[in-house]
Amino acid sequence: MAVVDFHSHILPGADHGSSSVSTSLIQLSLAAHAGVDKIIATPHFYPHLHAISDFLARRATAYRHLMTALSENPPSFSPPVVRLGAEVLLCRGIENLPGFSDLCFYGTKTVLLELPFNEFSLDFCDSAEVLRDRGYRIVLAHADRYAEKNIEEMVGVGALIQLNANSLTGFFRRKQLFDWVERELVVAIGSDIHGENAAAYRDFRRAERVLGAALPRIAERSLSIFNEIVEYPIAKS
Repeated sequence: MAVVDFHSHILPGADHGSSSVSTSLIQLSLAAHAGVDKIIATPHFYPHLHAISDFLARRATAYRHLMTALSENPPSFSPPVVRLGAEVLLCRGIENLPGFSDLCFYGTKTVLLELPFNEFSLDFCDSAEVLRDRGYRIVLAHADRYAEKNIEEMVGVGALIQLNANSLTGFFRRKQLFDWVERELVVAIGSDIHGENAAAYRDFRRAERVLGAALPRIAERSLSIFNEIVEYPIAKS
């Protein structure tokens, strides 16, 4: 069974998740030793702070640096296959943002959306509904962090759920999380790794055990989405 880390911050300098190639290589080593063989790099995109063109250029540069390091100095471990995405902060009217489609997982119409922590508005549902009607697949990043009623509002307009692995290793809100699992709303598990945090992937392994019989279906859906992502081209020098 393929193991996909759906949400990670492993690109050097793309955001605050990794400050260097060496940190990114440690992150990939942790993932590999946890049994992860596919990983989606999802650096933060904040519409109020970033221009899409600048974000894409920064992400491409970070990816190129990481792939070059892996190619020129092959590690002792087998690194996970990396594909590109983004963790996009949802804001009012995001459906009207020029170039929005470029924030999807590369070459797809799947987008990982992060809700604001300090507010929720039904305007977000309106935006999600417009995106859904335009053919986008919305996955909510770390849905375990938000009020249940807000997630249910988003689910009501077609959003799916990604859970952070660490949310499944404790007992806080476990009943609610497993309700989402049983309703087949959860399509992915993510480490959400930032820095050299070994616990992120220890939790990933524990979460797989906790999910038990539900894991194969989630893994199947994660892999299906991953397989849609186009490999990002690295320009030859």
